[in-house]
Amino acid sequence: MAPKLTDPANFLSNLVTKKGKSDLYGVYLTGVNVVANATENYDYDVPLEQVEREVERVFAQDTSDWNALLVELRRSTDEIIFPISFIRGREPNTVYFVIEGHEMSSMVFIPTLVVDEFVTEVTFYQHLLREVAAFAGKTPSTVRFTLGAVSMPWDDLVERGCAREVDIGF
Repeated sequence: MAPKLTDPANFLSNLVTKKGKSDLYGVYLTGVNVVANATENYDYDVPLEQVEREVERVFAQDTSDWNALLVELRRSTDEIIFPISFIRGREPNTVYFVIEGHEMSSMVFIPTLVVDEFVTEVTFYQHLLREVAAFAGKTPSTVRFTLGAVSMPWDDLVERGCAREVDIGF
């Protein structure tokens, strides 16, 4: 039996490397789903202070929407899915906070992503879920990512030993 992959960034990198389609700029894969544990420390090289500031910035960006969402999460007993969209980087990201009994998970849709950016995204959305779940009195469980298109440039593939650079002379 194959070893269980527990690192979402490593899983995504391996998936794009093995299943991706090549184009002029590198390799890409569409419609990718990846799951990360909300409380797991994956030891990514992402400064926590930077992530905390980014989460605060996203909260401040659309304060009224976030306040309405947080209040609904805390007091609603009928609904189980709470969506919100916001601009992160240059694209709109959509997050669905899902209440599952005493736990809360999130489903995140990111339209396009470069593989190397995924460690930052995992850390950011883990922190975001922990903050929202703490406010709602829930235990954070998982972050499920749906990635529209994931790419890896040729240079990264060569560095990883997954492709060779060939010099063609005429």
